[in-house]
Amino acid sequence: MPVPAKLPLGSTSFEDLRRAGKIYVDKTSLIFDLACLSDPLFLSRPRRFGKSLLLSTFESLFTHGTEYFKGLEIESRWEEVERGRTYKAIHLDFSSLNYQNVAELDAELCLCLKESATLNHLELNFDLTGYKAGGILKLLVKTHPSELILLIDEYDYPLTHALEDKTLFEEYRKYLQGFFGAVKSICGSLRFFFITGVGRFAKTSIFSQLNNLNDLTLNGEYATLLGYTDDEVHRYFGEYVKDAALELKLTESQLYAELKAHYDGYRMTVESDKTVYAPWSVLNFLRYAKRGFLNYWYESGGAFPTLVIQYLKTIQSKPWEGLQKVRITKDQLSDFCDYFEVPPAALLYQTGYLTVRTEPNGLGGERLFLAPPNLEVKSALTKLFLIKNSTPAPGEHALDEFCSSLYNNLKQQNHELLIKTFDAILNTCGYDNREAFASEAYVRDLIYLILTVTGLSSSRELYSAKGRADLAVELPERRYIIEFKLARGEGEEEKLLQEAVNQLTDKRYGEILPEKPTVKLAVVVSAAKKSVARWQLTK
Repeated sequence: MPVPAKLPLGSTSFEDLRRAGKIYVDKTSLIFDLACLSDPLFLSRPRRFGKSLLLSTFESLFTHGTEYFKGLEIESRWEEVERGRTYKAIHLDFSSLNYQNVAELDAELCLCLKESATLNHLELNFDLTGYKAGGILKLLVKTHPSELILLIDEYDYPLTHALEDKTLFEEYRKYLQGFFGAVKSICGSLRFFFITGVGRFAKTSIFSQLNNLNDLTLNGEYATLLGYTDDEVHRYFGEYVKDAALELKLTESQLYAELKAHYDGYRMTVESDKTVYAPWSVLNFLRYAKRGFLNYWYESGGAFPTLVIQYLKTIQSKPWEGLQKVRITKDQLSDFCDYFEVPPAALLYQTGYLTVRTEPNGLGGERLFLAPPNLEVKSALTKLFLIKNSTPAPGEHALDEFCSSLYNNLKQQNHELLIKTFDAILNTCGYDNREAFASEAYVRDLIYLILTVTGLSSSRELYSAKGRADLAVELPERRYIIEFKLARGEGEEEKLLQEAVNQLTDKRYGEILPEKPTVKLAVVVSAAKKSVARWQLTK
């Protein structure tokens, strides 16, 4: 049996990836279209989506032609256009430099440019004393017109890591403004110029002089340039999915469904309804399948959870609802002005915590909103919300224990311990600054929130032909339907239990597609006793 190609984890160098025989998801048809353009290009995408690999691919294409592109879609097309011509690359990665302030950033960039000149055998017969990085870059390009391409990766890294120091942020912003002002003067002398980052500053002074910048971020043609489409996951990673299904004792179709629910769902533009998976999450899951569906993208670090906390503080009521579905306009998505002025929801969209969704508006058109892209991000946001914003808030250790208990008890159908876990959750956590026993909806919503942190696919008020179930939980092998009742006075428990049982049976809750074995659970919570008073399984 042939060994599948290696997973491209940790590979941001296109040439290293190809030399090692690792999987390369072929995006070169889109890359060819971009490489033929002459205007400066800009693309914003969340972290860990392959921006660095994209720039490395461009660098290899322009410096070595199709040497590393054998068998890829671009190979014959590029030879027809360039006919073997190659260029020299200046590649600046702002996230790889070591600096604490503007002076150190400039010194690092100057060093990178001088090293690039040496490696590319670019002679600079000038005394560079006193020159800033922008000045050195201008000298390099002006003395070697049409010989160079310029690649700038993670241009806004200094900004995103100074979010809690507005003074330092402003110093970096002014420096970048001057640097890109220098870049403006050399655009016409470059064969190709591409910038990547997380944030879009199209309307700020940072890019004010690059008025010919071609922003690809919201262009539907390039919605799938980064990230994996559903077809690509099936085509390139099928052998790994097969192995993962065996590890987790799932069918392949169940594994694909879980993979999609956890890591797909990023819709990058309004123009295109195509969605992509987070590559970092897919690759880490396939490498460590035995661990299950963990939150790899969120847990990979970065300064951005600060943004989520700041956003939660701006919502006056129902903060959790403000992370579930946020109305927004097209202008708010495109007018990315400043980290301190942009609508917070639009910023969460740029950084990958929320993604574009649409729904009919009842008038023949549609309304635009933002929502978490998948279970991975939804789980991470819910955990952050519960720890930072709910009152009373559970400790992180308690939350992890609740999640572990819910997951194990549902998987193993240990309903006695499941009810005991419900009790512990309801007596530990609050929701929207109220105790869980304030209303039936609060009981349901708090259990739902912890289920969300657990990473299980769950939904409130699940519609079926005859009504709406309080809570539904989807496991690969079965479905749970839970109906909650809140007893406010003495002697109500038995009556309410029977009502819940009747609803579960008469209204045929949970009888939806796809069909799967369904467990129906009626739960009565006593507000006075602050515990589950009665519960019953039913068919």
